[in-house]
Amino acid sequence: MNNKTKINSSINETIVNPNIAESTVINKDLISDSSKLSVGTIVADKYNIIEPLSVSTGEADLYLCDYNNKKYVAKIYRRQQAIKPEVIDALKSIDSPYVAKLYDAGIYNNVPYEILPYYKNGSLQGKKYSFEDLKQTIIPCINEALHVLHQKDIIHKDLKPSNIMLLDDNKSVAIIDFGISSMVDDGNTILITKTGMTPEYSAPETFKSLFLEESDYYSFGITIFELFCGYTPYKNLSAEEIARFTTVQKIPYPEEMPKKLQNLITAVTYYDITNRNDKNNPNRRWTYDEVKKWCNDKVLPIPGENVKVVRELSVPVYKFLGERYTDVPTLIESLASHWEDGKRQLFRGLLSSYFKNFDAELAGFCMDAEDESSNNSGKEDCIFWNLLYKLNPDLKTFYWLGKSYESLSSLGLEMLYKLWDDDKSDFDYWDSILNNKLLSNYLKYIDFNKKGIVDAMSALESSHCLINNNTRERLMNYYIMAYMLSGQYIYCINKKKFKNINELTSYMKELLDSSYEEFEYFCHKMIDHDDTLDVQFEAWLIALGKHKELEVWKTSLKG
Repeated sequence: MNNKTKINSSINETIVNPNIAESTVINKDLISDSSKLSVGTIVADKYNIIEPLSVSTGEADLYLCDYNNKKYVAKIYRRQQAIKPEVIDALKSIDSPYVAKLYDAGIYNNVPYEILPYYKNGSLQGKKYSFEDLKQTIIPCINEALHVLHQKDIIHKDLKPSNIMLLDDNKSVAIIDFGISSMVDDGNTILITKTGMTPEYSAPETFKSLFLEESDYYSFGITIFELFCGYTPYKNLSAEEIARFTTVQKIPYPEEMPKKLQNLITAVTYYDITNRNDKNNPNRRWTYDEVKKWCNDKVLPIPGENVKVVRELSVPVYKFLGERYTDVPTLIESLASHWEDGKRQLFRGLLSSYFKNFDAELAGFCMDAEDESSNNSGKEDCIFWNLLYKLNPDLKTFYWLGKSYESLSSLGLEMLYKLWDDDKSDFDYWDSILNNKLLSNYLKYIDFNKKGIVDAMSALESSHCLINNNTRERLMNYYIMAYMLSGQYIYCINKKKFKNINELTSYMKELLDSSYEEFEYFCHKMIDHDDTLDVQFEAWLIALGKHKELEVWKTSLKG
């Protein structure tokens, strides 16, 4: 089949296959599958199957068909209750160029089918667009499509690039694929459901099975991000990780993204939905009206920028250790600084009771922590630690067990100096940090852009959990941790410090020229007679990126 087949202009053009980015490809081999429809099959007494489409969706098989010389897509579901009847009825009543029209629907061979438009230009999956293209065409189209759906009480629940199709002009777009869509009852805009979603594009509330009109706009924001950047902000994360991070941190934006586009994405992905029905409150997720005004260059307050002001005006007094607090961030820092007393405030229910008076979301975080502690005895410190960074997403200081560090760099430097002085007083403390995987989680909370560092730290933590009581490996991990956190790759031996290998080799040449005995003694400080490297020296070489060279050297010794 020619990918440029002309289609009757009265039909909104789309392909319903979410995995095809450019054009439809026909796979003739599928015809031999007896479970598929054969060429020439007539569906609904009028739609003639031409050929199967090469890639099926997860829920249905797709076929190119025609009727009265117009081409359509027949979507044949694989299960009897695949799409809700009320959604079908609502879709039939929609006549918008930005929503794929449902031409026909019914039952064929005991399973539901739909007759849909065929878009020859494919989906937006894998495509990137400039800011102007997004602002002028794609964003307005999707906004109007969501508006039409929501007016019909339909929540899409799975908006993403593969479910957005290019029209014949190769610029405008339409939304497709309502297989998991649901309808709200009697105009109610909240839907409780456990049916599917794609985690990378899903709003925080949907991980708790709560779907709103605002949830579709959150997916809209992640989709815009991907269409500009070519990737999603939470790519390669598990659903559990995404659920945690979307509630405690802002989306990390690349420098090349225009500030205006950042503002839009921030506004439609704003995590707090407690003010969703208060149209006068700027701290709520944007939906149709705000996005339309943004497209028309109207200046609007960005949700989240005013959240502190709103809270400070209504925060009651909290008494803790003789002090009075009306500022949440300051209270959180005090709780973290007085670790044991802070934990008691949480696990006695005092914090959740306090936040219930003015912030349902923060109260919910506290109650979740209380419930988690009842099922995870002995994990109270970790539960309390995670709560601190949820209650105050702007908290940058690293707190743990009563100690605090303004940055991980300061922790790393302290570790280096203690290791150089053979000070073992904090070994157990460092073990608890590594074994509880606090560093990788902290890095995710405060700076998601450093994913490479997060992955490296996560690998170190996993390694440390397996070493048992191996003193050498334990010490090796301390040094690697110190180098990674501090960024100071310094090798200290005989009270001399070397920043790189050239400095070290130059010093060794000087020693050799002056005294072979001193040179030999110095060498045996780095490697003993059994060819065992000094722990710090090996960790330093690894930190400098010489891991492969080390492995080659060790292999040569075995040879």
